[in-house]
Amino acid sequence: MNERLTQLIAILDSTGSPQQRLSKLVNDEFHVQIDQNGFLQIQPADLTLKISPLSPFFVKVRQLVIDAYPTSQGLKADELGRKLHLFRSYLDLFYLNYVRQYPGRTDYQRLLGFAREHNIRLDYETDSGYHNRTRDKYTYPRNMKVQLVRNSWRPRENPARMVEFVVDIDRGEFVSEWNAYRLTEIGRVDSNPENYSIAELESIANTESFNYGIPHGNYFVYPHLRKTHYFLDVQQPQDSLLRQRAKKVYRSPKGYRSGGSFADLIKAGGIKDARAWQRVPLSRRAEVYLSFIEHLTHSKMPNWGINYYLGSTMRYQQYFVI
Repeated sequence: MNERLTQLIAILDSTGSPQQRLSKLVNDEFHVQIDQNGFLQIQPADLTLKISPLSPFFVKVRQLVIDAYPTSQGLKADELGRKLHLFRSYLDLFYLNYVRQYPGRTDYQRLLGFAREHNIRLDYETDSGYHNRTRDKYTYPRNMKVQLVRNSWRPRENPARMVEFVVDIDRGEFVSEWNAYRLTEIGRVDSNPENYSIAELESIANTESFNYGIPHGNYFVYPHLRKTHYFLDVQQPQDSLLRQRAKKVYRSPKGYRSGGSFADLIKAGGIKDARAWQRVPLSRRAEVYLSFIEHLTHSKMPNWGINYYLGSTMRYQQYFVI
């Protein structure tokens, strides 16, 4: 553990209320400021900070936020809450920086290498609709969401589905706002929406997002924690103007259970789902996906992922991964 990380964890473990410790973290250590475009800026030296997704730093931040904001107002309660909402982008950056150190041809290979090294199981089963926003008519998902760790029984400092990665299914690269952001001459993020092209807004709209609360997914959540994801992550304070613009240009699809055409391709099958979808030729994907949606809608069966569907459908079994 490096000196900087040790210093940060010491603040999280110090005396004082959860609000006081969180304020010390963001205001005194990272020297955050919300700029004229509503973007949270931190001191440039910390933009290269690398923190393992399994570091106690992240679960301690999560627990303090849960303790500090227990009501239905969530992070909308005060100005510190707004800063913490915007600060999650940097939490994402710190663990992206860390995982991208691993060897691998793609980001996904690096993530898998990290998971193997630490013997952790990844969770592919939470909804990725907010990470598959599109400008045009919706055809099929391009991205999958991968979270860690998959499940935890800890009543406090619970790490379940806290850290997330959004991965382009075909390219295996992380889809992140940090792929698009540029720095100014003084090392600040250029937050002016007018300086980003429509194409660059796509990764900003579909980016990963650290979870202060605990998403349900298909796994266990203690009763006292079941509303934390909604209160702290879903109903958010105001985003920066840049992210607001990105989400206006790129809209999330409507789920098939609500009459829309979105369903996750990657679910219980995990890697096999991704490999099976990669086998489907581009010329057939719209057809296969439409058939998949029709099957889910009419059968009322749970979505177990595209590989399960391909293996159970005679005309598509050639794409099934054993």
